[in-house]
Amino acid sequence: MYRLLLFLLGAVMLFAASEQKNIQIMASSVERNGSVITATGSVVVYYDDKILQAQRARYDTNGSILELYGRVEMMEGVEYGSLSDYVRLDLENDKNSFSDIFMIDLQNTLWMRGERAEKIRDRVKLAKAFVSSCDTACPDWHLEFTSLDFNTSTKWINVWNPVLYMKETPLLYLPYLGFSADKERRSGLLRPYLGVSSRDGFFYTQPIYYAPDPQWDLEIDPQIRASRGKGIYATLRFVDTPRSRGKITTGYFIDKDSFVEEYNLRNRSHYGIQINYESPMVFTSSGSDSHDGFYADITYLKDPDYKNLQAFTTSELANSSQVQSRINYYFNTPDYFTGVYAKYFIDTSLASNKNTVQSIPVIQLHRYQNKLLGLDELHYSADYRVSSFFTAAGKHMQLQEINAPLIFYTDFLDGYLNLSISENLYYSYIGYQNLPSSTPGSYYTFFRNYHKIDIYTDLARKFSERFHTMQLRLTYNRPSFSNEKGYIDPSISVLRSPNENMALSAINYLYDSNGKEFLYYRVSQPVLYEKSDHKYGDIEHEFRIKFLENYQLYSDIFYSYYMKSISGATSHIKYREPAYDIMLTHFFKIVQNERRSDFFTVSGAYRSESGNNWTAKIFYDNLDQKIRRWEAGVHFFRHCWDLSLGIKDEKRPILTSAGAQSIDNLVLYFQINLVPLGGFEQRFEQEF
Repeated sequence: MYRLLLFLLGAVMLFAASEQKNIQIMASSVERNGSVITATGSVVVYYDDKILQAQRARYDTNGSILELYGRVEMMEGVEYGSLSDYVRLDLENDKNSFSDIFMIDLQNTLWMRGERAEKIRDRVKLAKAFVSSCDTACPDWHLEFTSLDFNTSTKWINVWNPVLYMKETPLLYLPYLGFSADKERRSGLLRPYLGVSSRDGFFYTQPIYYAPDPQWDLEIDPQIRASRGKGIYATLRFVDTPRSRGKITTGYFIDKDSFVEEYNLRNRSHYGIQINYESPMVFTSSGSDSHDGFYADITYLKDPDYKNLQAFTTSELANSSQVQSRINYYFNTPDYFTGVYAKYFIDTSLASNKNTVQSIPVIQLHRYQNKLLGLDELHYSADYRVSSFFTAAGKHMQLQEINAPLIFYTDFLDGYLNLSISENLYYSYIGYQNLPSSTPGSYYTFFRNYHKIDIYTDLARKFSERFHTMQLRLTYNRPSFSNEKGYIDPSISVLRSPNENMALSAINYLYDSNGKEFLYYRVSQPVLYEKSDHKYGDIEHEFRIKFLENYQLYSDIFYSYYMKSISGATSHIKYREPAYDIMLTHFFKIVQNERRSDFFTVSGAYRSESGNNWTAKIFYDNLDQKIRRWEAGVHFFRHCWDLSLGIKDEKRPILTSAGAQSIDNLVLYFQINLVPLGGFEQRFEQEF
């Protein structure tokens, strides 16, 4: 629709009169009789930045009235043009009229045909108009309306009796349509959302938009679901500085008693609030070496249906019963970083969250790596963190952590061999309040240090038309000292030293003569020295090769010496060319000789020369031997319209009296887009 606005504005520009009355008339024959100039034969009129052509023209210099007859063509730059049988321009009084007009937007191929058009000062009127961007002889779609009125002062357009046709079939009729012709926000009704669900029945949402101020607006979304109930949502959007913005959404929905009983829902009403705010520069400016930022994403809801009932697209659906709210602030300088964080959790599957552990606040002070005593070889960094944990039941815990690595760097053999040695100091303290009397302690302390040696080299060499890079690395970790006292709560973790181990790795890349990678290979082998029944950890092989221009083979395989078999793998093969895109992926994981995960994913796409696209994807669980999720769709494209059709099977969480469950949701959707006006979409759902 916005493209139509631009097009109609272009039409207005063709009608507009200029304050300058300079007119140049050229023709095969030009005669003057008093104040009247008559031109015939290949008439060309230059007026302002417009060019007019006609078979005959008459210009009255006293009244400043210009009339053109017979196949009148008018051009405005290289964007807009029109064709009509008769044009009358009253340049003095700003009154213009056209008959049997044809106009075209040359950039967007949008054209309009009308019975008559006129402009009287700040009002433009069109009668019995016909708009499309398809072929003029037999358009695939077109929009008809009996009349249109445009106020150039208020920038408001009124359209009466618009009807959308596909070929000769009417699809949509409205008795009236009013909208603004500029980008300034205005209060009014937004596009409605409607559809059909097997569970909720017919649903309809009519957004109401209120924009009294450039710095904020309000959207109210009342909705009705015929078989389920009714509710209302509201969203307040605002900007308080040129760099910051925020949004507050809240809503309430109430189910019918029959719906609650049929689906055994725990809650009849669903409500919540969401607050989003971000400001990239609170106390700093863009030209400063320092920068800071504030971010808040706060959600409180009664159950997942609060989000699902306001979702307009599948991506907006709640996919978990776990909800996390976050508030972050950081201040960063070239040498230091400071952060303050907060996390709040809601588990909607629980009857109460009084024992859910919250993390408010967390304070971090960090010193970036820097030279020690001005030595290039010796570096240090430091990190201090205070974390407060509590529950609504009264339990409170505070964790303090200090992490301070000291690193020595050097190289040998003219930089071919690099060495780093680090001492990694760590201390933590936990204090408790309001713990049960049976708790074995009221505090916890932990101190440890471990040594780390890293030896590595980066090599590169050209072989004929190919280029090879290789990185070899050996990393050795050895605990040095550890001291632990007191009681540690199971919900808190500290940074313990790694067990004594060594990791050997090699990474290789091969590039062709055009600099494109065609082979990648990485191997990594951990060696375990203590607290392990096995000397060697799982060896990892990661491999990717691109061959025959269109094929790619990838695998990431873990082999267990203990099980004498593969313990996990991710693999895929991909075929891609301009017309096809096919991919098969397999993933499995074995833990303690038990296969925990095993599934396949198949996806494909086909792109025809005409621009039509077909896509499909299937997720198959090999453990349960069933299809977990699937989707398929097609996109048809023509130069003046495109259409998307799709079907997908998805899972939605719900909260019943028996606890958190999920339902299978079969969605059929389509979206049509009329180039360049825009389009609309529709969803049909089947839940079971």
